[in-house]
Amino acid sequence: MKRVFILILFCKVFVSQAQQYDTVYKVRYDTMYVLRSENNAVLDSAPSSSASLLDELDALQTSETPPPNPKKIKIYSTFGGTHLINGQTVETINKKTMAMIISHRFGRVNAGWREFFGLDQASIRLGFEYGILDNLTVGLGRNTYNKTFDGYVKYRFLEQKQKGMPLSMCFYSNMAISTAKYKNQARTNYFSSRLSYTFQLMIARKFNDWFSLQLMPTVTHKNLVTSLQEKNTMFVLGTGVRVKLSKRMHFMAEYYARIGNKSSRAGYQDAFALGLDVVTGGHVFQFQITNAQAMYESGFMRETTGKFWKGDIHIGFNISRTWGVGKKTKQERKEKKAKKKLAQQNGTASYH
Repeated sequence: MKRVFILILFCKVFVSQAQQYDTVYKVRYDTMYVLRSENNAVLDSAPSSSASLLDELDALQTSETPPPNPKKIKIYSTFGGTHLINGQTVETINKKTMAMIISHRFGRVNAGWREFFGLDQASIRLGFEYGILDNLTVGLGRNTYNKTFDGYVKYRFLEQKQKGMPLSMCFYSNMAISTAKYKNQARTNYFSSRLSYTFQLMIARKFNDWFSLQLMPTVTHKNLVTSLQEKNTMFVLGTGVRVKLSKRMHFMAEYYARIGNKSSRAGYQDAFALGLDVVTGGHVFQFQITNAQAMYESGFMRETTGKFWKGDIHIGFNISRTWGVGKKTKQERKEKKAKKKLAQQNGTASYH
């Protein structure tokens, strides 16, 4: 009994000595917690679950991550597609992606009811585009107007940023080959007489989420012209506008001013068009009215004869469909889409 009493007394002395220490340190993985011995202190304030620790680590990493440089944040979707109405935009399709564009232009509305207001006549273009790189696109098409084949290259060498670079710029080059029969079979006709060329610099800016503007200084050349008054080489200044009406719908307008003496225009008119874009996933549908019937640059810039404000209007539409080619394209698109969505959620991407 005496031994038990001595043992209890020894334990009390040991406990009283231990309580003299003000703090006890407990190390748990990556966090140090202070446990006080006072009666009103909480002895263990550490999270009880590993999930809480992971949340703290994520919050710590987020707080330590520096904000992105606004000079490196790209501005996307300046326009809804690669085509404005008749002409092109600064947009290019993604790498390893193909697009098919079907374009229709009916006859003139003022042709009357016997021609069903132009619907009895139609000009069609079937075209394809392929993205060699994200900023390099090539295309090929065939237009029933003058039975013309055309091919082009489009290279976007400058991209608008959130801060710093205010513009997107793209170089575009097109060559067209007419396969229609020569009107004058008596003279000597050369293959080079069928060729025409277009060189264009597209300068665009997305001012905000609903308004974009594009300027298009252009040089177009035809090896064979129809009259002495018409010049082989012509300068054209194009202007394009996009106004966002809703998430899926845009209003479009374009105008191409032919620069030079009126006597050199040989009766041709400046091309003008109004359109309405409907964007649905991989499809872009566009309804339009224009005074031009040709659907390649040297055609609608140089050979438009209709006067828009006098009823020489062609109703038309464009339909484009894109799809990926290649094994890694689908995964790359998913990753790019996820990065774009994350940037939007964090507020680091503008004007989408």
